[in-house]
Amino acid sequence: MKLHQMYRCTIVVVVALLVTLVPAESAQAQNRICFNEVPDCIEGRFAEYWRQNGGLPVFGFPITPAFQQEVEGKVRLVQIFERNRFELHLENARPYDVLLGRLGDDLLQRRGTPWQNEPKAPTTQQAGCRYFAQTRHLVCDAFLRYWQSHGLDFDGRRGFSEAESLALFGLPLTEARVETNSSGDTVLTQWFERSRLELHTNLGPDVVLLGLLGREAFGSQPLPQPQPTPRPADPCSGIPPSVNGSVVPDCVRVINNEPFFLEVFGFGFTPGERVGLYATYLATGAVIPIENTGDDIADAEGRYRVGITGSSSNPSGLYAITMEGVQSGNKAIVYFKVIR
Repeated sequence: MKLHQMYRCTIVVVVALLVTLVPAESAQAQNRICFNEVPDCIEGRFAEYWRQNGGLPVFGFPITPAFQQEVEGKVRLVQIFERNRFELHLENARPYDVLLGRLGDDLLQRRGTPWQNEPKAPTTQQAGCRYFAQTRHLVCDAFLRYWQSHGLDFDGRRGFSEAESLALFGLPLTEARVETNSSGDTVLTQWFERSRLELHTNLGPDVVLLGLLGREAFGSQPLPQPQPTPRPADPCSGIPPSVNGSVVPDCVRVINNEPFFLEVFGFGFTPGERVGLYATYLATGAVIPIENTGDDIADAEGRYRVGITGSSSNPSGLYAITMEGVQSGNKAIVYFKVIR
């Protein structure tokens, strides 16, 4: 591929690099939620899931970044929140690709009170209650109203089906009873597979809050330490030093199919001698001739200057421009880089 001279004069020769531009592909920004209150953010699918299914009241703030953890014998991407753990299950289709950890069950096991040993409901029928035969427990009154009015959004419709409520809370694992939570509040409490419901009558007669199971389950465990973000490599690094010359600029970012302009300087030639030019694409070693048919001569001090207009389609990478005196054989070599 030749480089053709556009015009000639004693001092400046402008040359076109005849190649085709390939525009750089732009990267799509990820969905990201950050907070002033905590250092960790929520990104990607976890951010979408957090926003669609209740956000702060249901899940709380993130207390870790996303990290890899073994869950039921398989390593998965997880993130811990104040009230639950998100798990990414890529083998499942949406919306089941994100599942909630069974932290209610986990914490009861850690306390030495597995739900299988919990006292069961004394009856299967009671006004204002619903009986769950799978675990043999009743959910009543404010807890039942809360359970039925909250859930994960599977279909985009208003209200929540039983499957959507089960996906958020799971089945009841205990009867309702008075307990003191990790914040020191003594409240009516009922444990579920994925959550713990607490009745805070000091805030109102029917105010149900979700327990901070994420903090309680992982507060005593070492959390993953955030890795320092590596500084991106300088795309203009790695340009060799020029020999007997210089080029300005020595690093060109191609944008929007626009041509670029280089000023190339060489010295050490015999005053008044003609200077030949050629370019080399260093990635392949391909030599690109520059046709000089005019008065391309060194000045009275043996210096030579050439202006080069380059097409934006030059392949990315390193280039060398070699200037050689026709009579003396002296050379000047300058290097520049095309980036996107």
